Amino acid sequence: MKLLWLSLHLVCAGAWLGCVLTEALFERTLLDRGTDAMLTLARLHRRVDLMVEIPAFAAVLLTGLFMWPIAPTSSVWLWAKVGFGALAISANVWCVRLVFRRVVVAEAGDWRAFAQIDQAQHRWGAVVLLAILVALGLGVWLLSGGVH
Repeated sequence: MKLLWLSLHLVCAGAWLGCVLTEALFERTLLDRGTDAMLTLARLHRRVDLMVEIPAFAAVLLTGLFMWPIAPTSSVWLWAKVGFGALAISANVWCVRLVFRRVVVAEAGDWRAFAQIDQAQHRWGAVVLLAILVALGLGVWLLSGGVH
């Protein structure tokens, strides 16, 4: 059963990471290409969050919780991995709020608020990306026999 949860956890983490990287690419492509492109960007990002990103990080959280009872909780490295994973999920929840707010202000034509929210969203998105990478790195290291 542990292998099943671990496999699902890794697949969902990979989907989540891929989603975050893809969003970064379309942000770079569409941002600052005029208000029509920025409105499209805001709507597209919200749709991807709803259909891919939220389910992916929710599944990472759930599979992590299912594995917790059989995990070696005495490992400081596992606690670090869990901490970075929790940071990634928490920061992503905040980013989703910002993404949704950005759509509202874009649809209202408030481009000044859009720019402020966009800047905050990109800062928090960087936190998400770095925390995912550290958590995944620690997880792979632990699976490969890293110090416990």
